[in-house]
Amino acid sequence: MAFSEIDAAAIRAMTDTHLDAILCNDPDAFLSTCTDDIQFFPPDVSPVLGREACRAYLKDFPTPQTFTAEMRSLEGEGDLAYSQGQALASFEDGSNTTFNWLAIARRQDDGSWKMARDMWVSPE
Repeated sequence: MAFSEIDAAAIRAMTDTHLDAILCNDPDAFLSTCTDDIQFFPPDVSPVLGREACRAYLKDFPTPQTFTAEMRSLEGEGDLAYSQGQALASFEDGSNTTFNWLAIARRQDDGSWKMARDMWVSPE
Protein backbone atom coordinates (compact mmCIF):
# COMPACT_ATOMS: atom_id res chain seq x y z
CA MET A 1 0.00 0.00 0.00
CA ALA A 2 1.45 3.38 -0.99
CA PHE A 3 2.08 6.16 1.52
CA SER A 4 -0.35 9.00 0.75
CA GLU A 5 -1.22 12.51 1.88
CA ILE A 6 -4.08 10.94 3.88
CA ASP A 7 -1.48 8.85 5.73
CA ALA A 8 0.68 11.94 6.32
CA ALA A 9 -2.33 13.86 7.68
CA ALA A 10 -3.15 10.98 10.05
CA ILE A 11 0.43 10.96 11.39
CA ARG A 12 0.38 14.74 11.86
CA ALA A 13 -2.91 14.43 13.79
CA MET A 14 -1.35 11.71 15.95
CA THR A 15 1.57 14.03 16.69
CA ASP A 16 -0.88 16.79 17.70
CA THR A 17 -2.59 14.34 20.08
CA HIS A 18 0.80 13.59 21.66
CA LEU A 19 1.51 17.30 22.18
CA ASP A 20 -1.90 17.88 23.78
CA ALA A 21 -1.49 14.82 26.00
CA ILE A 22 1.92 15.98 27.23
CA LEU A 23 0.55 19.44 28.06
CA CYS A 24 -2.40 17.88 29.92
CA ASN A 25 -0.26 15.22 31.62
CA ASP A 26 -2.53 12.52 30.15
CA PRO A 27 -0.58 9.29 29.56
CA ASP A 28 -3.73 7.45 28.46
CA ALA A 29 -4.40 9.95 25.66
CA PHE A 30 -0.77 9.72 24.55
CA LEU A 31 -0.76 5.93 24.58
CA SER A 32 -4.09 5.71 22.75
CA THR A 33 -2.16 6.48 19.56
CA CYS A 34 0.73 4.07 20.24
CA THR A 35 1.19 0.43 19.36
CA ASP A 36 1.05 -2.17 22.11
CA ASP A 37 4.78 -2.75 21.65
CA ILE A 38 5.65 0.98 21.89
CA GLN A 39 9.25 1.74 22.81
CA PHE A 40 10.65 5.05 24.07
CA PHE A 41 14.32 5.96 23.77
CA PRO A 42 14.81 8.97 26.07
CA PRO A 43 18.21 10.57 26.57
CA ASP A 44 20.51 9.33 29.33
CA VAL A 45 18.33 6.40 30.45
CA SER A 46 17.69 2.84 29.36
CA PRO A 47 15.04 2.23 26.69
CA VAL A 48 11.48 2.08 27.98
CA LEU A 49 9.87 -1.00 26.45
CA GLY A 50 6.15 -1.78 26.21
CA ARG A 51 2.90 0.03 26.92
CA GLU A 52 2.89 -0.32 30.71
CA ALA A 53 6.52 0.73 31.11
CA CYS A 54 5.85 3.74 28.87
CA ARG A 55 2.72 4.59 30.90
CA ALA A 56 4.81 4.62 34.11
CA TYR A 57 7.48 6.74 32.40
CA LEU A 58 4.90 9.28 31.21
CA LYS A 59 3.27 9.42 34.65
CA ASP A 60 6.57 10.57 36.14
CA PHE A 61 7.36 12.94 33.26
CA PRO A 62 7.25 16.58 34.44
CA THR A 63 4.29 18.50 33.04
CA PRO A 64 5.52 21.41 30.94
CA GLN A 65 3.84 24.81 30.97
CA THR A 66 4.42 25.09 27.24
CA PHE A 67 5.33 22.46 24.71
CA THR A 68 5.74 23.06 20.99
CA ALA A 69 7.04 20.83 18.26
CA GLU A 70 7.97 21.41 14.67
CA MET A 71 7.82 18.39 12.38
CA ARG A 72 10.68 18.91 9.93
CA SER A 73 10.18 15.84 7.78
CA LEU A 74 7.74 13.00 7.32
CA GLU A 75 8.33 10.10 4.96
CA GLY A 76 6.83 6.70 4.57
CA GLU A 77 6.66 3.62 2.45
CA GLY A 78 4.29 0.73 2.80
CA ASP A 79 3.26 0.21 6.42
CA LEU A 80 6.08 2.23 8.04
CA ALA A 81 6.68 5.97 8.29
CA TYR A 82 9.10 8.16 10.15
CA SER A 83 8.95 11.75 11.22
CA GLN A 84 11.60 13.93 12.75
CA GLY A 85 11.63 17.38 14.21
CA GLN A 86 12.49 19.60 17.13
CA ALA A 87 10.53 20.46 20.27
CA LEU A 88 10.76 23.03 23.03
CA ALA A 89 9.31 22.68 26.52
CA SER A 90 9.25 25.22 29.34
CA PHE A 91 8.60 24.37 32.97
CA GLU A 92 7.23 26.11 36.05
CA ASP A 93 10.72 26.47 37.57
CA GLY A 94 11.75 28.63 34.59
CA SER A 95 13.82 25.95 32.89
CA ASN A 96 13.56 25.18 29.18
CA THR A 97 14.42 22.06 27.24
CA THR A 98 15.01 21.76 23.52
CA PHE A 99 15.30 18.36 21.91
CA ASN A 100 15.33 16.66 18.53
CA TRP A 101 13.00 13.72 18.02
CA LEU A 102 12.55 10.80 15.66
CA ALA A 103 9.35 8.76 15.64
CA ILE A 104 8.43 5.63 13.71
CA ALA A 105 4.78 4.93 12.99
CA ARG A 106 3.25 1.68 11.82
CA ARG A 107 0.04 1.30 9.79
CA GLN A 108 -2.48 -0.83 11.68
CA ASP A 109 -4.77 -3.49 10.19
CA ASP A 110 -7.65 -0.98 10.14
CA GLY A 111 -5.55 1.50 8.12
CA SER A 112 -4.88 3.88 11.04
CA TRP A 113 -1.36 4.85 12.08
CA LYS A 114 0.12 4.40 15.55
CA MET A 115 3.52 5.33 16.92
CA ALA A 116 5.75 2.30 17.47
CA ARG A 117 9.07 3.97 18.43
CA ASP A 118 9.90 7.39 19.87
CA MET A 119 13.40 8.71 20.41
CA TRP A 120 14.52 12.15 21.55
CA VAL A 121 17.91 13.70 22.21
CA SER A 122 19.27 17.05 23.28
CA PRO A 123 20.91 18.92 20.40
CA GLU A 124 23.71 20.03 22.72
